Amino acid sequence: MSGPSTSAVGLWPLRILWLTALPVLVGFGMSDALADRSNPVALVSEVGLWAGWFAGLVTLLAPSTASLTALRLLAPSALASTLLAAVSSGIWNAATVGAISITAVVLGLVLLPQTGDVMVNGSSYGPERRMALRPPAALLLGPVQLAWLVVYGGLVGGSLLLAAKNYLLGVPVLAFGIAGTFFAVRSLHQLSRRWIVFVPAGFVIHDYFALAESLLIRRPDIASLGPVPLDQGELLDLSGGAQGLALLVEFREKTPMALRAKKEIQTFPAQRVVFTPTLPGQLLHEARVRGITIA
Repeated sequence: MSGPSTSAVGLWPLRILWLTALPVLVGFGMSDALADRSNPVALVSEVGLWAGWFAGLVTLLAPSTASLTALRLLAPSALASTLLAAVSSGIWNAATVGAISITAVVLGLVLLPQTGDVMVNGSSYGPERRMALRPPAALLLGPVQLAWLVVYGGLVGGSLLLAAKNYLLGVPVLAFGIAGTFFAVRSLHQLSRRWIVFVPAGFVIHDYFALAESLLIRRPDIASLGPVPLDQGELLDLSGGAQGLALLVEFREKTPMALRAKKEIQTFPAQRVVFTPTLPGQLLHEARVRGITIA
């Protein structure tokens, strides 16, 4: 019952780049940048890069929400590694610039809404169709970058410090990275698990940050679905200020919802609810195909 996807090409361009151009260009660039490093540092760097490349390939071949979280940790890490290698070595030749360029292109593709759409929908079951929600604006202004930095700085920085025999600094940095990674990855994964799920009965808003319980909206209970009108009136905004086209679903009558309010859970009856999908046009098409009235 799903409509045509704007991600018809899927992950294949990204898979091809990851499988071919990424190891070749990064390999040449990092080889030059690591030429004057000690053998242990060079070895740890090479093993880490190959491990990251292999892990990324696995995530692209087995798309899911967990794969999306892993991929969005690995792609910026690849770019950061090539940049740091070039800066620390002072080598800015064709090889290092090529390595930086390909990792930047890959990161851009990874962050595309279409990529997230395919990955999120990889976890769907049967007739489901999962479509990602945009992250709350406040989380994009520091918390997301900080969580990534904890993982990258702790694990990569700690490992390289130990390889350079700087045990006094390397041990605590690596220990912090291992401990911090658990909490950082768990928090980042919650962003990957924010979605709209179309099911035979209607659709579900699954948003851990805003809702204490997923909200099932039955098709007969939906009055309309569409862009937020200029005359907004009374509504419940679950978008978190996310950038992009917000959509409004209106119920035929008020529906109680369990909302997260800091550390408390509050029940709030609402008849009009706002959310922001990453691909609003595709979501509206899917809703129309499934018999939902579009405003």
